[in-house]
Amino acid sequence: MNTGAAPLVRDGALLGEAAVLVWNDVAAAGREAFYRWHDHEHIPERLALPGFRRGRRYARPGHTPEWLTFYEAEDLDALVSPAYLARLNAPTPATTRTLAHFQNTSRAVCRVVHSVGTSSGGHVLAMRLVAPDARRNAVVAHLGGAVFAELAEQVGVLACHLFVADQGASRLNTAESNTRAFDVPAWVLLVETSTGGAAEQARRLIHGSGLRGLDVAVRDDAAIYSLEICRLAQAANPS
Repeated sequence: MNTGAAPLVRDGALLGEAAVLVWNDVAAAGREAFYRWHDHEHIPERLALPGFRRGRRYARPGHTPEWLTFYEAEDLDALVSPAYLARLNAPTPATTRTLAHFQNTSRAVCRVVHSVGTSSGGHVLAMRLVAPDARRNAVVAHLGGAVFAELAEQVGVLACHLFVADQGASRLNTAESNTRAFDVPAWVLLVETSTGGAAEQARRLIHGSGLRGLDVAVRDDAAIYSLEICRLAQAANPS
């Protein structure tokens, strides 16, 4: 599969063809500072960068990792741009202090491979997948075809997205990346829903869809998260 090819995006639930996805826990001593920083500094700072379209943060209290942050971007170029790299290489004091409390972090700079749906949901089923390179075309055909079609018919399912990580972009050495350890999931599957029950039903459908026959493994830390904050970049908000 050529991951640089144009993604298949139907109906426009996503605002762009690329994304940054970050999972993390925060040490107890840093929780209040995390919310203050993330709500009022980090998300606005990222959305002021060229090509960033929307930022969302989801949470599942008691789960590890507890938070999932999701930035949509016009394309992968926006996520390796000089402006973004300059920001990553000059973290603010609040960024440096807060990232010191991060634990169990995953971070992936991704291309959209396949996306269907018309709306954003208050809940998201987030799965990080491991698949052999030789099965990439089969994975995309399976998930983007029969599985997404069946999910779209389920009550409460609003959108389905499949991402593949760009390993080079995800592992760029920057001052910010050096503040914490993180892994890079190869594939990410997100299902946006209007209810938690719909997300749980989607989880069961995906697990029963035959992924094991394609040698695809779903990480044990897959979870259903609830939306905490959503913010549009000014360029994406006509008002």
